[in-house]
Amino acid sequence: MQNYKKLGIEHFLKKDFKTAKIYFSLAYEKRKNKRLFNFILLCDLALKFPKESILLFEFYLEHYTIEKIDKDFEEILKTIETQHEERSQNKDELEDGYALNYQDFLKSEEQIGFEKSFENIIQSAKLVIDNRDDFLDFLEKLLEHGYKDMTLNYIESVISHFWANERFIKIQEKLIGFKSENKA
Repeated sequence: MQNYKKLGIEHFLKKDFKTAKIYFSLAYEKRKNKRLFNFILLCDLALKFPKESILLFEFYLEHYTIEKIDKDFEEILKTIETQHEERSQNKDELEDGYALNYQDFLKSEEQIGFEKSFENIIQSAKLVIDNRDDFLDFLEKLLEHGYKDMTLNYIESVISHFWANERFIKIQEKLIGFKSENKA
């Protein structure tokens, strides 16, 4: 007799999610249980978001025997789906409005200067920075051009992602230096 669950796991790990779903579905037909159904849900998720699904799959396999895993699994699954819906919504909003990538912003800065380019973005566009170094560069430019409060707001919102980055720490120190100069 075929062990469909085992075959499903093998195919999932090979990133053959469609075949894995078929095997998990066959196993579920033979023996309906929540955990086999969760494997099917993981296959569906993997077809849309493979990276997250593989991590969740490995987590689920490792903790498969824990009694409350199904509740935790459902919460994680909902979180992943919600995050992707929000990203998709943000992407749609960016497409509806005018979005400028950082390289285009730098070209604009060369032509009309930082302050005018920055004002244009604040008034009519969104700046998309998808590179860590570019973001740090942007923070440095903000600070250099006197946008201390805005720099502080950005720092506060991303500190958990950059807290150990030397360049980020230097920007913070420079900002603290500006703040103490103003108080003196």
